[in-house]
Amino acid sequence: MKPGAFVATGIVITSMLLAMTVAGAVDNSGKETVKIGVLQALTGDLGTYGGPMTDAIKLAIKEVNESGGVLGTNITLKIEDTQTSEVAAVDAANKLVKVDKVPVIIGTTGSGPGKAILEITTGNGVLQISSSNTGVEFTTMDKRDLYFRTCPSDALQGRAMARLAIREGYRNASTLVLNNPYGLGFEEVFREEFESLGGTIQESVRYDPAGTIFDSEVDKACQPKPDVVVLCAYPQTGSIILKTAYEKGYMDDIDWLLSEGLRDETLPDMVGKDTEGNYIVAGLKGTTPDPRTGGPAYEAFKQKYKAEYGKEVTTYCSNSYDAAAVVALAIEKAGKAEGIAIRDALREVANPPGVEVTDIGEALRLIRNGTDINYQGASGEIDFDENGDVLGKYCEWSFASNGTIVLGEPIELEGAIAPATSSPTPTPTSPAATPGFGWGLAIIGLISLYILRRRI
Repeated sequence: MKPGAFVATGIVITSMLLAMTVAGAVDNSGKETVKIGVLQALTGDLGTYGGPMTDAIKLAIKEVNESGGVLGTNITLKIEDTQTSEVAAVDAANKLVKVDKVPVIIGTTGSGPGKAILEITTGNGVLQISSSNTGVEFTTMDKRDLYFRTCPSDALQGRAMARLAIREGYRNASTLVLNNPYGLGFEEVFREEFESLGGTIQESVRYDPAGTIFDSEVDKACQPKPDVVVLCAYPQTGSIILKTAYEKGYMDDIDWLLSEGLRDETLPDMVGKDTEGNYIVAGLKGTTPDPRTGGPAYEAFKQKYKAEYGKEVTTYCSNSYDAAAVVALAIEKAGKAEGIAIRDALREVANPPGVEVTDIGEALRLIRNGTDINYQGASGEIDFDENGDVLGKYCEWSFASNGTIVLGEPIELEGAIAPATSSPTPTPTSPAATPGFGWGLAIIGLISLYILRRRI
């Protein structure tokens, strides 16, 4: 072969390899696959969430691939870590979009990084779908209809928290929130709803997500002596805030309500125990999207997740599973793995009308047979509105004495607020607390009553 022929052949081979790289990844058998980006917080303040959420995504894609994949091929996940940082998220998003050429990114874990990468994704025709971005402002952003989420907005959770606070009998509150889209949106909605229900906000305090010491913020929120401090935070920084409040004695006579960002079973150990060996956060409660609204689909998902990973599901795991599921179903429905095409098919597979189906494999079979479907998620109904949002239902959650998380009563977002079935949950005992004079009087009274009865 002549030298020129070698060059020509090399150009052809290089072009073929480049085309394969752009179109999709190649598995070990040499078969081309469809690529999906996953951008979650595997480290940093939200690291305890991002790992389990990524596992849920992997589980959904495993089911897809075991059911024949999409477009006759498997899905390959390209996973990157945001480190709970907007800077790291931007770098990772650029890699996924411009190097890996993914048509869709499932992420991010936090609203701040989610907002930071929005122009990168939508500007390049890449679909972004998050299972945990609850920031209120995403609803009204210019997203070119390329941003969806399978979790409800904090426009709902802020209302749920306000109604819980009123139901618990609190009338004066301070808010202490992350200074990012998650915390600011939550704060605004909570304030509006709480005041409309007759409550008073005494202090609104925002803290730096990159901070490590929060004494001044805790003092500012607690010194007006509110009935309750509403804390909207992530586990690492939130645990420091709660421990600081305890050590300063602000848990002696002020109650605390927690956002779902703190619904993490590692939090009790992060905050620590009192001098009697009890978890400081035991008894604290808050609001969370109610995963039980998924019904049988949620229970089936829980069992599959436990069988796959040997652990229980955590916050937003079911939403993450659903995000991966609807993306895969939309790719099969669209007939191609391109951002715009996936976007156009999302509502077709997730919204009514169509055959209601919860199993991913069955949903794929129906699509291949030309049947319209209405996917019913493990996290509940996944009906995307014109803004890419979904509705949701909320409930109480609390920390049990052993540090586990307990889901409680539903929180209705409309109608009259029923009073709490019991008084507000007692806060942990102060390290210096001892039986006081009132207990002494009570004991003396009991002894006197006993003596009197003996005489009678």
